[in-house]
Amino acid sequence: MKVKRILHVTALRELGSGQRNQLKYEVNAAKEIQDINWNTIAFHSGEKIESFESRTPKYIDVLVFRNIYFWLKVIRMSKHYDIVMFRYLPFDIFSIIFSPFVKNRVSVHHSKEIEELVLIKKGWKGIFASIIERFTGKISINNSLLIAGVTEEIAKYQNERRKLNKKYVTYQNGIKLSDICIADDNRLDNEINIIFVCSYFTEWHGLDILLDFLNTNDIDDNFFVHLIGNLNTDQLLIIENNKYKNNINVYGALNKNEIYSIASKCDTALGSLALFRQNMTEGSTLKVSEMLAMGIPVYSGHKDASLPEDFPYYTFKKDFNFFELLNFSKKHKVISRLEVREASSVYIEKSNIMKNFIRTLNCIIED
Repeated sequence: MKVKRILHVTALRELGSGQRNQLKYEVNAAKEIQDINWNTIAFHSGEKIESFESRTPKYIDVLVFRNIYFWLKVIRMSKHYDIVMFRYLPFDIFSIIFSPFVKNRVSVHHSKEIEELVLIKKGWKGIFASIIERFTGKISINNSLLIAGVTEEIAKYQNERRKLNKKYVTYQNGIKLSDICIADDNRLDNEINIIFVCSYFTEWHGLDILLDFLNTNDIDDNFFVHLIGNLNTDQLLIIENNKYKNNINVYGALNKNEIYSIASKCDTALGSLALFRQNMTEGSTLKVSEMLAMGIPVYSGHKDASLPEDFPYYTFKKDFNFFELLNFSKKHKVISRLEVREASSVYIEKSNIMKNFIRTLNCIIED
């Protein structure tokens, strides 16, 4: 059976801006894929912004009822599709009851959930949630048709950690290239500018690693780091006490045009520096694709699932070194924005990722 009808469901209490952008790129890319009816929907409790979003009714917007509502929606919709991609709900006891009723479900995973819950929920709550997740997750995934991970590492983890043997496929994050403008080139010869964008600078982004390195080393180069996103009080205090605080520009959350303006003078972008805190060595982050689409090379702390390891405009080092970042930035000052964008396009374009996913999916199902 060739897959013709695909539904991708995301169900969350709150849909973040990065998650919204991921799905928006997917919706736009789906229009370019022939012979496939690919629909995307996101259930959440916040304001509805895009056409693919559906607001969860207020009267069931508590954890106990919310997940029941999500599952009932998926069960009903699954009858009209060959495949239902359902973003995995961690720490979900209702999956034990409802997961057997969606035989065509692909369980979509963005993290190593058992480890992540301990980071997200501090103290005994995180430990308790992680223990429950080991039990509920195994049942939910075992009842799925197959596993989809945004990286192969995450997909394999679901089998290894939960002692399962499900078939799996990767479905990386990507962007719709035409939705992202190439950045203006306002780079300066006498200084290095580095942009670091996050919705929230959580532990696995590794801002503390960057700040610690700056505070404990002497750097002769004229450099500036531009932090865009939400920082907490402790992070702001650490920056204020950093010996290079005058080289660190803090902007908070910005809109797209404001980010373009700052990116125009930047030589390099930073990816996440501490995915190892989630026990991960490989990532598929939207900001990497977006920066490459702007024509800005990326220095990161992890392998990117979409890019070849020898790709010249993305480099990753397990042990962060700011001097290496500066050298990487200097090396690529002479490379045009357009060259970086065009070299990256085949790997980061969402329609290419979706087509590869469909081909692999068909091979697995027919096997």
